[in-house]
Amino acid sequence: MRLTIFAATLAFLLWGAPAFAGSNPDFDGDGIGDVIDNCSESVNPAQDDTDGDDCGNCCDCDWDQSGTCGFPDFGLFGQAYGTANPNRKLTEPITGNVGFPDFGRFGQLYGHPAGPSGTTTGTVACP
Repeated sequence: MRLTIFAATLAFLLWGAPAFAGSNPDFDGDGIGDVIDNCSESVNPAQDDTDGDDCGNCCDCDWDQSGTCGFPDFGLFGQAYGTANPNRKLTEPITGNVGFPDFGRFGQLYGHPAGPSGTTTGTVACP
């Protein structure tokens, strides 16, 4: 029992504590540590994730959850262009209309899988 408590405490101190203590790396510089950042390579301090797949809007244009941002996703984006649809905003904040900045971000993400996300590392939704 004592060994289990010791091991759990050691594991928390080595892996869990840095995520909350602010000492873990922050690759994109948005103030959210990589292990808890839902879009760890794109600046997204608001951590918007309107489709709930634990992959932030700023790095997730895979709206059909196929694993890659592709032509079907572009069709969905085209339907949302010019509308106030927070589910299709790829830039922060998610208020306002889907517009040209979102189109630019879509172009950057096209052909790539969603992510990466520190909160879902290794999952299909957002590697």
